[in-house]
Amino acid sequence: MVKRDLLGTKLYIESDIGKAFNMDTIILSDFVRVPKDTKSILDFGTGNGAIMLYLSQRFSGHITGIELQEKRYELAVHNIKLNNLESRLDVVNMDLKTYRSKKHADIIVSNPPFFKVNNQTKQSIDMDMQIAKHEIHLNLETLIEAVSKNIKHGGLFFMVHKANRLEEIILELNKFDFKLKRMRLVHPSLHHEPNQVLIEAKFKGKGHLIVEPPLIQYKEKGIYSDEMQSIYDGRMYHK
Repeated sequence: MVKRDLLGTKLYIESDIGKAFNMDTIILSDFVRVPKDTKSILDFGTGNGAIMLYLSQRFSGHITGIELQEKRYELAVHNIKLNNLESRLDVVNMDLKTYRSKKHADIIVSNPPFFKVNNQTKQSIDMDMQIAKHEIHLNLETLIEAVSKNIKHGGLFFMVHKANRLEEIILELNKFDFKLKRMRLVHPSLHHEPNQVLIEAKFKGKGHLIVEPPLIQYKEKGIYSDEMQSIYDGRMYHK
């Protein structure tokens, strides 16, 4: 276990080596919009609670994380206590397939497993990481269905996922009555095709789609772009 700063904030996080948080966590937390009338947020597949901790710096209401894996659930509980946020954050150790919120949330966020499982899948030897990265217990369809059952009419769903699954993402969103409202493609470099997509969808929503300018991660090998550096520096948490 290691303790480190939660990049861009004054918070701390403890986790196993290499499992504290990653770029997906950081760019999704930066992408999330929190309207002024927001009262509650759910984090589906919260892991060790990093996204909840980030959002707690921009939102003073209640945030609940849902986590299937017991060890990650226990870490999320620990990290909430580590930062004295027990009054605003909590975690439920439950499968999203059966979880039902007592009151539908205004916002649901998720950094879900990206990779489909097939005979060619190179899965991590670490079962904890297999479940976190591969669709072993949770696939895209099941995730969006679970979101639809726990979000209010007009609520916002935010997700980061693989760019090459965008068509499938849109089909599944439409299937469960979500309207894609905003998206941003994430490119490793200016001349590289996108490898991730940031999604904002509205439950039973209407209106047009906003496609934001691409997010470029590196301006040259090993050097972050100016925007990526500002995200790492916590631009959303110092306003």
